[in-house]
Amino acid sequence: MTMKDLSARQKRFLQALLTSKSAREAAQKAGIGEKTAYRWLRLPQVQSALAEAEGQILAETMRRLLGMAGGAADVLHDLLNNPRLLPTERLKVAQAVLDNLLRLRNVTTLEARLAELERKVEAAQAEMSPSD
Repeated sequence: MTMKDLSARQKRFLQALLTSKSAREAAQKAGIGEKTAYRWLRLPQVQSALAEAEGQILAETMRRLLGMAGGAADVLHDLLNNPRLLPTERLKVAQAVLDNLLRLRNVTTLEARLAELERKVEAAQAEMSPSD
């Protein structure tokens, strides 16, 4: 389901929800009752459209962050090698670099494992399905 599957009022509510602190605030912005907002949030088509919209926002944010990654790494490198920083400040920078490197390693490892599992599931399903 997508935004196309929603009424104009539901679309207006979801747009407000994406920029509001709460469903109550979004309902007020969209000009609907709070009970209606919470009822709509339980509808599968609204949940699906919301997940799709949030995914698009996250993908756009990720692209922006990826564009900044090189500059951020340069800043960390400069800070780490700045002899004017106190040792405790340089230690904080080093910890940030190592912590983020470990997180990145964990994420890439999990992604690789998940991709392998998905490949195995697809292969097993292909074996079990009757050939035409």
